[in-house]
Amino acid sequence: MYKLRPNITQSSTMSNWVDMLRSHYNWCLNDRLTQYAQQFIQGDYCNIRTKALACPITCFVSKNGATGEPWKNSGDKNPRRSAGMIQDAALPTLKKARPWYADIDSTVLQQNVKRLDVAYKNFFDGRGFPKFKNRSNFTSFTYVIGVKVQGNKIYLPKLGWMRFFNSRPIPDGFKIKAATIRKRQDGWYVSLRIEDRAVPDYIVKPFTEVNNIIGCDLGITKLVHLSDGYQIENPKFATNKKTKVTLKIRQRRVNRKAKGSKNRKKAATNVGKFHKKIADKRDCYQWYVANKIVSRNVDAIAIEDLNVSAMKRRCKPKVDEESGRFLKNGQSRKKGLNRSIFDASWGELVLKIDYLAAKHGKVVLKVSPKYTSQKCQNCGHVDASNRDGEKFICTQCGHFDHADINAAKNIRDRAYSIVRVDCPELKRPKQCKELSARPRGNRVEPGNPSNRDIKSVMS
Repeated sequence: MYKLRPNITQSSTMSNWVDMLRSHYNWCLNDRLTQYAQQFIQGDYCNIRTKALACPITCFVSKNGATGEPWKNSGDKNPRRSAGMIQDAALPTLKKARPWYADIDSTVLQQNVKRLDVAYKNFFDGRGFPKFKNRSNFTSFTYVIGVKVQGNKIYLPKLGWMRFFNSRPIPDGFKIKAATIRKRQDGWYVSLRIEDRAVPDYIVKPFTEVNNIIGCDLGITKLVHLSDGYQIENPKFATNKKTKVTLKIRQRRVNRKAKGSKNRKKAATNVGKFHKKIADKRDCYQWYVANKIVSRNVDAIAIEDLNVSAMKRRCKPKVDEESGRFLKNGQSRKKGLNRSIFDASWGELVLKIDYLAAKHGKVVLKVSPKYTSQKCQNCGHVDASNRDGEKFICTQCGHFDHADINAAKNIRDRAYSIVRVDCPELKRPKQCKELSARPRGNRVEPGNPSNRDIKSVMS
């Protein structure tokens, strides 16, 4: 990601583009919802109660929207057009009806429709339903053609040449495939997607070649616990005492300013910049942690498949049957846990591990986290009373270990069972027993910084 240095005119134009693209995105989403309700819920009626027939006067039906002509004129195998294709073909009509949209590059408008297509695809894959966007969660747009880079200048269609901080030069032979412009608290940034067909794709090892697996247990006290006994510190960038005090002071300054004043906007900008600084620190540290995990001498990495959204869900309310009043349900205590989970950002860390593992040709296995912290790694006994804080003492065989490292070993063993099921001829290597017999506690390898060194690097 590079930081742009636009002039006043370019910065104002990009801000206007973002506002218009957000309105276009919301209109397209509303058009698809209306089309679905008209086709599958209301049928031929505009109003279910009055049984009034649908027509352009009584119901919102647009031939240029998702309810337009669904058939192609060409002789394709699949002649039916999707809602995205219909809305994409309606862009010329949009430019005639709203001339100010003609100032936006055509590929940017097309990518805006594809952005909604991706949101629907994610929904059908089991993720959340697409939502209407506001100023806080719609801050970017994408080019796919016409972007050029010369030295410390970049050319964006209909915006012209723009200076930027070329902190990481593009290697020779690579071609720019797409550019995403994003507005952040301290200015505009651009992310470039480059490609060189001469570079071969990364080949992931098949399960038959997997001999060594390391288990990773994600936590809050320590960010990652590995099955070989190594622990990685969690700096808690957003929840440490210094950050809380600084954030409280800056938010108080915003509240004390008059609403709508320039001083209040300046104070709010300072709060946003502070949040950005926290996010950048966390992102940098997670890349460091992901590289530290992937660079270990193993063939596969086993990670617990956590449902983070369910872990952050609010507690169920408790109601007194006699008075009807709400009782304490522990949500005030869980609020601190939720903040710590947000700060740890396990999902982003897993994505970075996936990315680096693919570059190193290693396999990432996601296993079920059920009872990994309650199961004894020595005898397999499962009991909630086995764990006491960070200590694990088996009530059946007396096995003693660090609770999270014991969980990491169980995650590793479940990954071995997955590999053996897919490849029955593959036997569990002897190194598994050697790994489980290594000493507990923080372990520092030669050439790797200790946990204290990690803190010094990030500070």
